[in-house]
Amino acid sequence: MIRTILLLLTLAGGCAPARSPDARPAPEGTPGGAVALVGGTLIDGTGAPPRTGTVLIRGGRIACVGECPLSGGVTVVDAAGKYVTPGLVDAHMHYSQTGWADGRPDAEDVRARFPYDSTMAALEAHPERFYRSYLCSGVTATFDVGGYPWTWRLRQPAEADPSAPHVAAAGPLLATIDHWVNLPASRQFVHTAGDSATRAAVRMIASYGSDAVKVWYIVEGPRPDTAALKARVRAAADEARRARIPLIVHATGLWEAKDALRAGAHLLVHSVDDAVVDEEFIRLARAAGTIYMPTLAVMDGYRQLYERRFDPTGLPMACVDPATRARVQQTVSLPQRTLGPGFAPYFERYRQTTRENLRRVHAAGIPVAMGTDAGNPLTLHGASVFREMEAMAQAGMPPADVLASSTRIAARAMGRNDIGTLETGKIADLLVLSRDPLRDISHMRSIELVVRAGKVWKRQELEYP
Repeated sequence: MIRTILLLLTLAGGCAPARSPDARPAPEGTPGGAVALVGGTLIDGTGAPPRTGTVLIRGGRIACVGECPLSGGVTVVDAAGKYVTPGLVDAHMHYSQTGWADGRPDAEDVRARFPYDSTMAALEAHPERFYRSYLCSGVTATFDVGGYPWTWRLRQPAEADPSAPHVAAAGPLLATIDHWVNLPASRQFVHTAGDSATRAAVRMIASYGSDAVKVWYIVEGPRPDTAALKARVRAAADEARRARIPLIVHATGLWEAKDALRAGAHLLVHSVDDAVVDEEFIRLARAAGTIYMPTLAVMDGYRQLYERRFDPTGLPMACVDPATRARVQQTVSLPQRTLGPGFAPYFERYRQTTRENLRRVHAAGIPVAMGTDAGNPLTLHGASVFREMEAMAQAGMPPADVLASSTRIAARAMGRNDIGTLETGKIADLLVLSRDPLRDISHMRSIELVVRAGKVWKRQELEYP
């Protein structure tokens, strides 16, 4: 989001403990235990009409959906009057960012008080700080689409841990600019200085078994060398195809997004925000089979940061870890900025353009995946998922389509076909709600139970004190 951040700044003027105190033990029992959720309204995520029935779980997977015979040894959970959905998937987030300014010094430099190297060391040491926040918010799978190399190491332990969401990770971003937010001994932005550097970077990323290659397609200056930029994106795409891993692209300008589509981008991880998408964009997206991810709500977090306020309205703050809560409360005490006259109009144009583009893309039948861009300032891990889904609905998407974007399609975006729907054989990640999300997507907030790989959590068990 660097181009947007730079624009906003112009408009504005100017030794870890062995175990995190936020960690929680897994619930009692084993994934092998059989559980039946009986009598609920099943919204299975496949597009089928809702129906009353049972979800039978054995060995951490869904053994039956619908009319399921129950035998001895099955723990029965009465879901009558409730709504059962797949677990949510946040297909755009960053474990290398905190959800406040200390994780993005390019947006707001607070390093004098919160040194960046210490902040990153703490994130690496205790990723579980955010795991509980995600499960508490109904998110059972996450796609980290850019961060430090240690994010790759989260995947296997999280997969086996029912107190953590699934994790997919793209690792370091290939940036078309030499961005400075790195550490002396580790990089989350790798500059694609030329063809050979780009190809070598993709091969390095592929050697780690990365879930994707991400290009940060950023254009700077009044007369950019667009031919060179396009060549680098195509080099990255070519190497990704050879390695058989998906190409995902951050491209918020219309011409960059079109170029990414021509290169075969599997996933566009932000809205086009500088112009309304046209028929050529739609045609290219269809031809490439690309998934579009709008990330509508993230810019409001930046706006609040620059306005020196934090609005928790609608955020389930009980799902936010204490360290993040303490940081975000300091937003109001940051040194005041002088906001230029273009500040508020910019945000209104952004809001209108991104929502209109989502409306057009969705109407054209392009698959849309939900992602929050959590980790950016005041886009909080886990809790922000509700704001994003509701923003998608406000843009005109029916609740059923928002739910599909937040489950089945988001799972597809992160390369998983074993989660995202309630179907026999899939991993038992699901939610029990007290209100119908197909009537109003805000009813996703009414989570009573979270099930991750067959482990049943009461929502209150996952909240922080």
